[in-house]
Amino acid sequence: MKYLSILLLILLATSCGSNNTLESRKSLLKEKKIALEKLNAEIRILEKEIDEAGNTKKDKTTGTLVTIINLSTDNFTSYIEVQGTVKADNNMILTAESMGIIRTMNVTEGQAVGAGQVIAIQDNDVIQKTIAEIKGSLELADVVFKKQQALWEQKVGTELQFLQAKNNKEGLEKRLQTLESQMRSSSIIAPFSGIVEELFMKKGQNAMPGAPILRLVSTSQVKVLADVSESYLNKVKQGDAVKVYFPSLEKEMDGTIALIGQTINPENRTFKAEIWLANNNGQLKPDLLARVRLKNYEKTQATVIPTNIIQKDKAGLFVFVVDEKNGKTIAKKIRLKTGDTYKNRTEIKEGLQGTEKLVDEGFREVTEGEEVKIIQQ
Repeated sequence: MKYLSILLLILLATSCGSNNTLESRKSLLKEKKIALEKLNAEIRILEKEIDEAGNTKKDKTTGTLVTIINLSTDNFTSYIEVQGTVKADNNMILTAESMGIIRTMNVTEGQAVGAGQVIAIQDNDVIQKTIAEIKGSLELADVVFKKQQALWEQKVGTELQFLQAKNNKEGLEKRLQTLESQMRSSSIIAPFSGIVEELFMKKGQNAMPGAPILRLVSTSQVKVLADVSESYLNKVKQGDAVKVYFPSLEKEMDGTIALIGQTINPENRTFKAEIWLANNNGQLKPDLLARVRLKNYEKTQATVIPTNIIQKDKAGLFVFVVDEKNGKTIAKKIRLKTGDTYKNRTEIKEGLQGTEKLVDEGFREVTEGEEVKIIQQ
């Protein structure tokens, strides 16, 4: 009986615990449902507010909400944008004029040199020795010639002796000139001031005539070569001011067209435009890419509007302006004839006087004759 009583007490306690747990879960579920209904109600309110203030900007009493642009005349310029490349006009590979081993190399890559500076010297020992011999022979030949000339003037000796002495002297002089020229050609001399961009040969190497020794570049002044479509041939002229932008440097410079190409490239139907630029700091490197803006069209006091608000239907191009009618502000469709466009600005040739109020934000939602309400941006 004792054990039976204990078992009954355990079963009763377990049953009560299960009931308590179930009731608590039901209570918690009820609380969650109430919270969910409250959250859904808040969501519906927010959705309604967002819908009322949405893209359509409709107002039940005053019509479509729009912003306006007060039109006025302005200077308008459009440009042709083409790609160009920086070129260094003084960009030369210096070569050997004679055969010989390079005995002296006076420069290194990246070194600045001046015009006339001796950059390298080839082996010229044989030429130097030959020149010394010729000079010695020429001294004797000159003495002999002067004596024969004096005798001939005194009618002593024969004319043949005089002519032989003269010919010998002059022959040695010409040979000396040739050797001295060969001596000079054994030296590689800078034809202009610049930077040694690259060395092709080193001291001790044998250079044949025409062999490249080094590349010398001067970038104190560079030119930008741009390919321009032949359709702009009548609009681009020598002396025109241009803007040159270098994307890699994020830098823009003013320039002038120095030369217009006289031929058309048959492959891409373009002609060359050449722009010279000062490059004192050396930032403009050969083959650097550039974007060149060439003036295409210019007009003072032009009627210009944002390109994006221009619409098109079957009848052509149009914009909406606001107008007053019967005490109401309405949208009015104005037909347009446009001119050039550049960077989201379009010139209006016909249709607008320059004093209208154009519909800006909301222009896609309005219709002809519809009432609108102007709001501040």
